[in-house]
Amino acid sequence: MSKKTISKILSISFILLYGVILSVLPAYCDEISDLENQKATLEQQKEEKQNSLKAIESKLQEINNSSYSVSQKISMIDEEISTMQENITNKEQEIATKESELDAKTQEINDTQKLLDEVSSQLYKDSHFDISNFFLSLNSWNKLVQNLHLKKTVAEVLKDKITQISGEFTSLTEAKDNLHKEMEDLNQQKEDLDSSMALLEEEKKSLQGQLYSSYNQKQTLSAEITDINSKLSALQQAIIAARTAGTASVTSIGETQSTVIGTSIAQAPAGQFGVFSIGAYTHRNGMSQWGAKARADAGQTYDQILAAYYPGTTLSTVEMDTITVDGYGTMSFEDSYLLGIYEVPESWPIEVLKAQAIAARTYAIRYTNHGAGSICTTESCQVYKGDPKTGAWKQAVEATRGVVLQNSDGSLASTQYAAVHGGWGNSVGWDTVSGTGNDWMSDSYEKLSGISWFYKSWYTYGANGTESCGHSAWLTNEEMAVILDAYLAKNGSNLISSVDYSRLLPSDFGKCPMRADYGNTSKKPYTLADYKLILANPVTQINSVRTLLADGNTTSVVFSTNIGEISMSGVDFKNIYNQMAPGHMRIQQASYAYFNVEMK
Repeated sequence: MSKKTISKILSISFILLYGVILSVLPAYCDEISDLENQKATLEQQKEEKQNSLKAIESKLQEINNSSYSVSQKISMIDEEISTMQENITNKEQEIATKESELDAKTQEINDTQKLLDEVSSQLYKDSHFDISNFFLSLNSWNKLVQNLHLKKTVAEVLKDKITQISGEFTSLTEAKDNLHKEMEDLNQQKEDLDSSMALLEEEKKSLQGQLYSSYNQKQTLSAEITDINSKLSALQQAIIAARTAGTASVTSIGETQSTVIGTSIAQAPAGQFGVFSIGAYTHRNGMSQWGAKARADAGQTYDQILAAYYPGTTLSTVEMDTITVDGYGTMSFEDSYLLGIYEVPESWPIEVLKAQAIAARTYAIRYTNHGAGSICTTESCQVYKGDPKTGAWKQAVEATRGVVLQNSDGSLASTQYAAVHGGWGNSVGWDTVSGTGNDWMSDSYEKLSGISWFYKSWYTYGANGTESCGHSAWLTNEEMAVILDAYLAKNGSNLISSVDYSRLLPSDFGKCPMRADYGNTSKKPYTLADYKLILANPVTQINSVRTLLADGNTTSVVFSTNIGEISMSGVDFKNIYNQMAPGHMRIQQASYAYFNVEMK
C-alpha cells in the first residue's frame, strides 16, 4: 500500500462530516466552558486514534510486504515440488522399464540355461555311446564325431550367451538399485520441501491473520474517528449557536413545528418516522429556567426553586465590591454588573428572577475567585450588556443583595443553569410535579411551562427555524432503512464486501444550505441499492419501532424489520442518526441520549 493511498484513506476518514448543525439555542454560565472541555477531550481522543491509525497503517505496510515475500516463496517451492514430482515419476517409469528388462533377461537366461542343459545332457550321452558301435562302420563313426563336435560348439555358444546375459543382468540389477536409491533421495527431498511448504503456509496464514486483524483495527479506528469528527462538528456548531444566541432564544417559544407526544406523530404520513429529542442541547446541571418558571407559576418561592435545582446547598451572604468585566473594566458588582445580566425576561414571575439573580451572583463570584480574575460577557460565562435594567430584574437583584448558594463545606456552589433539561436533572432526578417518573411526560415542569424545546423534532435551522433543506420533520421508511443499514455496515454485520466509511453520509450530503458540507460533490453517499451489495441481508422494510426510556435516558431502540429485530443502545442510535439523517435532522444532545422514536 503506497503512502499516497494511505494518505487518501486517512483524508477520506477524517473529513467526514454529516452536517449536525444545531438551532440557535442558549448556553448559559458554564455551558460554553463545558462544551469547550468536551471539545478538547474529543480533540485529544481524535489525536490518539489518529496516531494509532498511523501505527496500524505502518504495520499493514510491513505485513503486506512480508505476505508478498512468503507468497513468492511458496510459489517457487510449488514449482520446485512440481519439477521434483515429475522427476520422481520419470524415475518410477525408468525403474519399471528396468524391472521389465530384468524379467526378460531372467527369462532369457532360464531358457538358455535349459537349452544348455539339454545339449550338455545329450553330449554326455553321446560321448558314452557303446564302444562296440564305433566299429560297426566308418560312416557311423564320422557321424558320431560330427555330432559330438556340433553339440560341443552349441554348448560353448550357450555358455557364452549365459555369461553375456548374466553380465547384462548384473548391470540391470545395479541400475535398478541405483534408481531406487535416487528415488529414495528424491522422496526425501520432496518430504523436506513439503515440510518447508507447510511451514511457509503456516507463516502465510499467520500473516494473513495479522493483516485481517490490522484491517479490522483500521476500520474500527476509522469509524471511531468518523464519530469523533461528527461529535466535534456538533460541538462546534453548539458553541457557535450558543455564542450567538442572545436573549431572544431564551424568551421565544414561538418556534414552528412544536410537538406534543400523542399528537405530533399524527401529522406524519403513514409508515413514516418521527425522532423527538427530549430537551434541547444542555448539560442538565442545575436550574432549568423554563422549569423554574413553571414552578413559580405553581406558587413556589425562589428559595424552594433553588432547593429543588441545587439540592444540598444553603443560602448565605457574601460581599464582593467590584468585578472586572472583559471589555468594560472594573465596576460595582451589585449596582452595575448584576443589573446588566440578561438571562431571563423581566416579564417572568419575580420568584424566578430572584432565583436567577442568586444563581448569577454565585456563579460570578465563584468564576472570578472573589474578584481576583475577570469574567467574559457572553454565554461562555453569563450574558452581560452595558445597559443596566431598571425594572423587575433590578428589584430581584436588590431584594437578594449579597445572597449566594453554598455547599455544606462552606464553598460556593456550582450554579450552572440552562433553558431546558428535558424533565430530568443530573442532581435533581425527575423534575416533575409528582417527583417521580410515573407520568413524567405530562407533569414535567418544563412541559407545563409550554416550551416547545421540551419535546421536539429538530429538523430546521436558523434563528426562526426556517431552513429545512427542503425536508419535512419525518423520515420515510426507506430513509430509516438506510440509517439501519449504515449502522450494520459500520459495525461489520453480515458484510459481503468492504465498506468505504467515507460514504456513510446523509442522502443529501453536499446539497443542504447552511450545513458544513454544502457544495461538496466529491462524496457519493451509499443508497439502499448500494447496501444490497455490501450486506448479505440488508434492511429494506421496517414494520415497527419501540423506544425504551429510563431515568432520563434512552436505553435502547428496537426496530422490527424484514431481517428480524435490530436493537441498539440509545447512544448508538443517536450517533448513527446524527451521522446519517438528511436535512438538519438531529438529536439535540451531546453527553447523553434522551429521545423517542415513533412510527405512524
